[in-house]
Amino acid sequence: MSNTVVKECPFCGKDNGCMAHEKSACWCESFPIPTELREYIPEDKKMKACVCKTCVIAFTQNKEAFLKKYVY
Repeated sequence: MSNTVVKECPFCGKDNGCMAHEKSACWCESFPIPTELREYIPEDKKMKACVCKTCVIAFTQNKEAFLKKYVY
């Protein structure tokens, strides 16, 4: 597996705001990301691209609409 971290959300394609490899803490360290959402990340992007906060919120608020838009 590559150590490259893609700064693009695997769902919407926008900047995911990942700060995992920076000196400051990443937003995801204090924001719950549902385990179920992680299961939908495409295999080729798992452990390489973080989901953006907007997609986490969208999934949490309306899972079916999110899955219809980005997964199915």
